[in-house]
Amino acid sequence: MRYPGSAVTAFCLVLMFTGMAFAGHGYQFNGRVDGYTRGAVLFRAFAEGLKPESMEMILDEEPDETGRVRHLYLDLYGSELGGVRIDRLEIEAFDIQFTSPCGWEESGPDIDNMLSVNARAIILEEDVNKAISDAAFGDDDGNWHSLSLDLRENGVYARGNYIVKLIVRLDILIEIEGRFGIVGGKQVWLQDYTLKVNRVDVPEILTERAIGQIQPIIDLNEFIFPLTLRSVIQKEDRVILESRSLPNPFEGFRYRYNAGKD
Repeated sequence: MRYPGSAVTAFCLVLMFTGMAFAGHGYQFNGRVDGYTRGAVLFRAFAEGLKPESMEMILDEEPDETGRVRHLYLDLYGSELGGVRIDRLEIEAFDIQFTSPCGWEESGPDIDNMLSVNARAIILEEDVNKAISDAAFGDDDGNWHSLSLDLRENGVYARGNYIVKLIVRLDILIEIEGRFGIVGGKQVWLQDYTLKVNRVDVPEILTERAIGQIQPIIDLNEFIFPLTLRSVIQKEDRVILESRSLPNPFEGFRYRYNAGKD
């Protein structure tokens, strides 16, 4: 079918302006987030505060002059919260009232009120292991070593060696089996655990100290959004934390960021 020249021209103009409008809804940043719109400043605050390896933010519209955002979706890879690397963290929030945008550049945004938030987090076994090796089981006394944690479908197995210096030096293998549970909607604790000791009895105070120093296993209290996690799904190589409703992306203004430079 042949089109009149004027019709072809009009059709091309429509396509051009449609494409420009679509392109205007997408922003890509590498290494650094630039820009001074409210959306860009909000996105930069998330990138600098959470330090993800990459992330995406979707807004249904730019934040208004009071800092209100009606609908927001965040998808972060490789961020760190509470000393644990989060492989992937998804957030969908509704009717968020941030603090005044005039303070975002200086102190970053905070949340005054919010209607609801949905969340899903994936933490890899290797990252949980690194976290407990770095900070758990009593690094303050230097007596723990060879720490590890093994995720299983229905629970978790942790082990570590504790050096006791009495008349002689004893290297005690301590094994813990339990399951993960949600505490306060933001923390993952080891619950219903049992403890096995190789070669020698360990006083109860030492047992409680050992368990206490690995709790919580995962802590999301530092996250800006007031999460309420409901379930823990354990796989052989990861832990999946979910709220009652799961987050979903939507069409809107898209901001994308990659920490590595081109």
